[in-house]
Amino acid sequence: MVSRCLAILLAATTAVARTPDGFAPASDTDLIVEYNGFAALNGVVVSKSVTSSEPRIGTLARLNGTSYAVMMIDLDIPTNNPSQTNTLLHWMQTSLVPSSTATQLNTTAGTIRAFLLEKDGSDTTALQPYFGPNPPARVPLSHRYTQVLVDTSGMTEDGGEALRAAAAASRSGFEAAAVLAQAGLEGKVVAGNFYNVTNPGPARAGTVVMNATVTDAAGLVGATGTGGQVGPTSGTGAGASQTAVPVPVPVAGTACLRPRGVLVGGLVMVGMAVLAL
Repeated sequence: MVSRCLAILLAATTAVARTPDGFAPASDTDLIVEYNGFAALNGVVVSKSVTSSEPRIGTLARLNGTSYAVMMIDLDIPTNNPSQTNTLLHWMQTSLVPSSTATQLNTTAGTIRAFLLEKDGSDTTALQPYFGPNPPARVPLSHRYTQVLVDTSGMTEDGGEALRAAAAASRSGFEAAAVLAQAGLEGKVVAGNFYNVTNPGPARAGTVVMNATVTDAAGLVGATGTGGQVGPTSGTGAGASQTAVPVPVPVAGTACLRPRGVLVGGLVMVGMAVLAL
């Protein structure tokens, strides 16, 4: 009885955030993003090395659509006018289908049963191939990498062409909400997630040239180049150490992963509840 009351109080004082505050299109439904056993969920800090290869993605509840797409966007690309930032598309994969059975994932957040999204086998070429996070030594040093899952069931040919055109146009300045509107997919985001990767710094001064093929080591390779990000010339550039934010293990039959930490006020309430019991 005591543990049940504590669990209720903890849940009530935990902030819910699947996509970052202010991001559109927003979602409060969990998108499972897993890198070889690391659960990169709900704002967790992840090292750059962990995210170098394409993750597995899934949902806690079985999806009923026939086709889905995933987008991953860096929301914190440095500009020449801090604290203003730009965005950068890191991944756009269409032709994903949901598995009919759940897969048990043994992760840093515990055991998660997820319905994974798999390439449908017809055309598995990504509209924008995955490339991993690599924040440069510029302010902001910590970057939020956001993933959204979009239901593309019944998407028109024009809608598909709009996605292809957006992915091919430029990784820089990618606006997910506008792209989905152009593709006729407004309101079709079914799940979301984000995590953080941090450059260890120190931050360096420099000029960001987003459309150049080559910049100095403190800047970025722009849209006409590889589209990647260049880390500092000194130091490891490996990002922050791998730190798992505690995420309660989902219970079978539920669809709730609680992100972030518990507020101080919530802890006080818990203590008072324990004393009263």
